[in-house]
Formats: sequence, structure tokens, C-alpha cells
Amino acid sequence: MRKIHLAASISLAALAAPAMAQQAQTDASDSAAISPGDIVVTASRRAERLQEVPLAVSALGAEQISKGGFQKLTDLQYQVSGLQFGSSPNDSGFRLRGVGSAGGFSSSSEQNVGTVVDNVVIPFGNPVNSLGDLERVEVLKGPQGTQFGKNASSGVINITSAKPKFDAISGKAFVSYGELNEVNANASINLPLSSNAALAVYGFTRSNDGFLENVYRKEMWGGEKSYGARAKLLWEPQDGLSFYLIGDYSKIKRTGPGQLWTLARLPDDIAFNPQTQGRFANLASLGVTPGAKNEKSVEDYAGYSSEENYGASLEINKELGGGYNLTSVTAWRRLDEGPQVFAIDGTSLPIFTAQQTGVDQSFLSQELRLSSPKGSMLEFTGGVYLSTRKVGDGNDFNRAQLRPALPFAPIPPIPFFTTVATTPLVDISAGQGNTQTKSDSYAGFIDGKFHVSEQLAILGGFRVQNDKVRARYFSILDPNYLPGTVDYSTTIPGLVQGYSAAAAATGNVSKTGWSGRAGLEYKAARDVMLFGTIARGYLGPTVTFSGLTGTKSSVNPQTVRDITVGIKSQLFGRAVTLNANVFWDKYKNLQTSVFNGTEFLTENAGGFDAKGFEVDASWRVSPELSFSGSFTYSDTNFTDYVTACPNVVKAGYACYQARDAAGVLQFDRDGNPVKVVQAKGEPLSGAPKYAATFGANINLPINDHLAFDWAANVYYRSSVQYAVVEAYAFQPGYATIGLNAGIGHPDGNWRIGVFARNLLDKHFVSAVIGLPFANPGAYVNWLTREGRRTVGVSAQMKF
Repeated sequence: MRKIHLAASISLAALAAPAMAQQAQTDASDSAAISPGDIVVTASRRAERLQEVPLAVSALGAEQISKGGFQKLTDLQYQVSGLQFGSSPNDSGFRLRGVGSAGGFSSSSEQNVGTVVDNVVIPFGNPVNSLGDLERVEVLKGPQGTQFGKNASSGVINITSAKPKFDAISGKAFVSYGELNEVNANASINLPLSSNAALAVYGFTRSNDGFLENVYRKEMWGGEKSYGARAKLLWEPQDGLSFYLIGDYSKIKRTGPGQLWTLARLPDDIAFNPQTQGRFANLASLGVTPGAKNEKSVEDYAGYSSEENYGASLEINKELGGGYNLTSVTAWRRLDEGPQVFAIDGTSLPIFTAQQTGVDQSFLSQELRLSSPKGSMLEFTGGVYLSTRKVGDGNDFNRAQLRPALPFAPIPPIPFFTTVATTPLVDISAGQGNTQTKSDSYAGFIDGKFHVSEQLAILGGFRVQNDKVRARYFSILDPNYLPGTVDYSTTIPGLVQGYSAAAAATGNVSKTGWSGRAGLEYKAARDVMLFGTIARGYLGPTVTFSGLTGTKSSVNPQTVRDITVGIKSQLFGRAVTLNANVFWDKYKNLQTSVFNGTEFLTENAGGFDAKGFEVDASWRVSPELSFSGSFTYSDTNFTDYVTACPNVVKAGYACYQARDAAGVLQFDRDGNPVKVVQAKGEPLSGAPKYAATFGANINLPINDHLAFDWAANVYYRSSVQYAVVEAYAFQPGYATIGLNAGIGHPDGNWRIGVFARNLLDKHFVSAVIGLPFANPGAYVNWLTREGRRTVGVSAQMKF
């Protein structure tokens, strides 16, 4: 009868969300409190059952991540409803509850949503390019600055990799092949060195062909090749003392520019402007039709990029007696960007070209924290944190050129100088621009709870920090484009207009700020907990110079007031889990980015609100079948945001000339009026109002040697707009389906399977923005690999 019941449930499984997180490894002392399907998290910097943590947290175990068929850290957005990841400058990094990172092409910017890997705050890059050795991922929603620092003002992605084990030699290997020649392979081995020391080594390689066809250059863009390794050494020389050393390295190469975009809409003056007509005259002959479904690029310029990400950390834990524990985490990280070139004019003419040597970054941090005994009347974690970050050095230069008159040559031959007509060439980076930034942060913090009774606890936390940012910008003459020289590399040579190297400019800011939280936790029953918190998040100030033009931006600290009220419950012998919360977030000086027609600049929005609710649910029907799902509703809107006038203004809004604090009308350096718009009432760029996941997991033993497993997940995201007050920067809502099925040994010793991501080949883009250096009305689609179907096969084994 059980098998009949399972078969009848398969039709429902395709509509369900990813399966519940699997049971995490815990100490023997905690095992009695753990039931099947539970997961232990460290969201409060101590090991606790997810259901006992009075925070809005979603968690994914290693098995759930694996069965989702995903391969990259950014794919986790399809398994957690309130989590999104953006790959464009105005929507970069993770976002939670609709709120994400500022970013842009700037020399220094912090994240609204922080990333922490094995207790190390990651300020840049991605040290987890493969998911094969992860133990769990925790998604903490709302301000988490009391324990995780300033770049956690809107939430944290807390990642824990699998620790080495002392008991036995073990290992595993995985390989898959999918469409676009996608190859993903990884392997790990655990080597006990003694009864109290063990080494774990993990390596991976991933690659795929390009998915964006450049019909002008006859190339495929969007291909990637990456590889890397992580080594971990755990040593416990005596009871109560451990040393945990981790080192990692990864490299990624990309074919095509980072801006993988296609024409979505042509300028409004295409019917009567000869210059606009000339720029886009060959689209039909190349088989390109601008629109939301256009997947062909006509850029004339090559594109490529690469980066290396590596670092090391040392975690020392010492039991002090009486249950107190002292932890030290020392970490160093480095990001080296390779040379890159790109064009962002969307045409087959060299209107805009850029060449960058790549910006290198380094980061050093030290955290020291003290934790009280678990289960004591006062449970707390407190400590100090110090970090220093450097962005850029004396060898990192940006270069960019603009030929605004193309396709025409308005400068006739110049006697004794040129024999052909030329077009003006403007060096918009004032030669070769160099930006360097140094950021130092110092903080002290404490967070915990006081048990008034067995049912009631008071929650609280406080963090104070000081941030110092020093930025510097200068430029030198570009030997390839000296003033007054002629560039003969293009069909119409360019006469370089006169320019001067930019004198050194500096910016400095120093500020002390704080974050904190207070609340209550009430256990109404053994498996029912109510909680409510009010928190203040803080993201420090910065001063930055943009990467292309060296435009200076002074950005004020961002604060957020968050109120969250929630319930965590388990029913029917913990077979059903239902967690929910409502939230109200009010931001002041939200750090965001705006596109000024040339590049993205970081700035402040005066006021911003986000409110809604989140639900996570799961049902363990039987050991063979489980369902789960999540839903997030987040209504975001600016309450005060004066920003640059967009490409085409949305109906109901009007641009006007900006005035300074004294009421004087503002003009740019060319004497043109500075136009701005009040974006009050607009949603945050890239923020969906609704997001949901549904899924199922089936594990069906066939006999003592074979078992069948099947997992399905559905992800839905409602429509978004990618730039405030923009008339055409819009992405309709969409849903994707993922499947993963296989057959193997019941103990998991081996498995072969098939998988599908985005099964129905639902095409969507990561952004829609105005086309740079074009007249109003021109827009581009920013394509993403996830907007394509991928079907493949996989095999894995372990011992």
C-alpha cells in the first residue's frame, strides 16, 4: 500500500518545493533533541536546532543542495523564496526581502546582504564556486549586524563547509555533463592523520560554452571555465582546544564581456535621425530583431575577463572552563582581476571601447569572541572585530574611449596631418585612470538572551563600530591615445581630442555607528515558539571614485529599523514544520546605485520602506516522501529618492533641474542642466513583490542493493523593474522547474542520474537598462545563463 501511495503522490510532487534540509551532524549530547529532518545551525554563533533560533532563518542541508541539481552558490536563490542574486551593477550580489547591494562600477562599496563562509566575512568575490563540500547554508533575514558586522544590515548568507573527520578515510566524487558542453566535476578526500588530527581536500572544475551569439564577430559569448581547491586541517591537541586551518584557491575565465546584453529597444528618433539610423542600419542583414526575446549581440569589440580568488583562515577554539568558550578567527583574502576589454554601445561600430588592467583587492580580518555556556540563564556571545580592506594599487588602470560622431566623419582631412577624414575621439577616462581605496573597521559587540523562565527569554544585542575610508584617484596620459594623435585601428580613424591628466584627488571619511536588537522569545509548547524583535541595522559610510570617469561619490551611512514578529512550530510528532514571520523595515539613506548614461554611481536614497511576510513549511509524509515550500511577500517603495533623470521617464513622473542646498540651479561640466526626478513611490530596482518555491523529494528503496530517488522544485518570481522611474526597464514574472532523478545504492555509495534546470526553457534576463551613449528610448537585455534550459546526466560515488 505504501508504494501505491507513493505512486499516486508523484503528480503532486512536481508542484512542490525543495525537500527539507537533512539532519546535520551534531554532538552526541544534542542527538536526543534532533529528529529526522531537523537541521542544526549557527545563526546565533552557537550550534542550535533551527527551530530554537528566534530569528527569521531558512536553512539548506548538503543533501538538499545536492538533490536540487544546482552547481553554483548563486543557484541557491531557486531554493529559498526570499533570496535573489543579481549579476548586473545596479543589482549586484544577494538580496533578501527585496533589498540588495549597491555596487556599481565603483572602487569601494559594501554589501547590504553579507556573505560569511566558515566564520569569515567575505567582502568581495565568491570563494564558493562549487557546492560539493558544503554542509549547510543558512539564510538569515533582516539586520544581523550585532554579530555579523556592518555588511549584514539586510541579512546574511552563512555558509558552512564540511569539517575533516578523525574516524576513517573517506571520499567522494561527482561528475555531470549537460547542454552547452557543461562539465562539472569535483572530488574530496578525508584523511585522518592521527586520533586528533585530520585533513580534508576538495577540488573542482566547471566549464560551459557560451549561450549568447555575437552575430557580428561570429563568436559565442558567456562561456566560463573555472577550477579550484580547498584544503582544511583540523587539529585537537587536547580536550577543549582545537585549531582549524583552511586555505582555498579558485580561478574563473569568461568568454565575452561581463555585460552580456542584446538590444531590447531602439532609440525613439530612429525614424528621422540619420546618425541613429546609421548606427543600427545593419541589424536586419545580421538577422537581429530588437526586443525582449533578442538573443543576438552585434557588438564589434572583443570581450573577455578573468579573476583569481584565494585566501586562508585560522580558527582557534579554547574551552575556558565552566562551559565558556573563546574563539579566535584570523582571515586573509585576495582577489586578482585579470585584464578585460568590453564595449557597451550595443552596435557594430566602435562608439565606446574600454580596456582595464583589472582591480586587485585584499582583506585582512581578526575576530575574537567569548561564548557563555549553552543552556545557562544568560547566554551570550561577545567580542571584538577588526578588518582592513585595500582596493586597487598603483598598477590598476582603467581606459575608455568614446567616438560620439560615428557613423559619420565630421573632421575632413587635415593638410600635412591626415590624408583621410576622421571622427572625434574623446578619452572619457582622462587617459588611464587609477583608483585606490583603503577601508578600516573596528567593532565591539555582544548578543544573546536572558532566560526569565523556561518559557520566556529576553533577547538583546549591541554592536558599535568605527569605519575609516580613504580614497584616491588620478590619471596619466594614455600612450595609445595621446591628445592630438590619430587612431587608425578603426574604419574611420579617430582624432583624439585634447585632454589633460587628472590631478590626484582624495576623499576621506570616518564615522562611528551602532547596530542593535531587542526582543522576546516565548515557548508556548515543546515545539511552538513565538518571537518578536526590533533591530537597527547599520552600513557604514564610504567615499568612492567611479572606475571609468573617476566621478567622486560621498555616501552617507545607511540605517534600517526592522520589526519582525514570528512563529516557529512543529506538529504531528515533528512531521510538519511551519515557520512564519511578518516584518516592517524602514531605511534611511539607503545606499543604492544609479546609471548616469555612462556608468553606475553609488548614492543615497533619502527614505525607503519594505514590509511583508515570509512562510517556510515542510511535511515529512514518510521516510520515503517529503514536501516543502516557501513564500515571500515584500512590498518595497521609496519614500524619498531624488535621482538622475532616466532614459525615458515613466508615466506619472517628471524631471526637473536640480538645485544645490542654497537653491542655485545645477549644471554639469559641459554646461548642460542637471536633470533629476523624485522617485517617491517607486519599488526598489530588481525587487519582486512575490517569490515562492515548491518541491518534493522521493526516496524509494527497490531492494537491498538499489534505490530510486526523485526530486522536483518550482521557483516563481513576480515582475520587477530594473531602474526606478524608467519606462521600459521591466521584467515580467516567470517560473522555472527543476528535476533531478537517479538510481543507486541505498547507502549512497554510488548513483547515476539525470537532471534538468529550467526544464521548460523559460527565457528571462538579469536586467533591462538604458543603452549607454544612445538617444532616449534605447534599451538592452542583460542575459543570464539561468535563463536557458540545461538538461544533463550525472554520476557520483563515495567510500
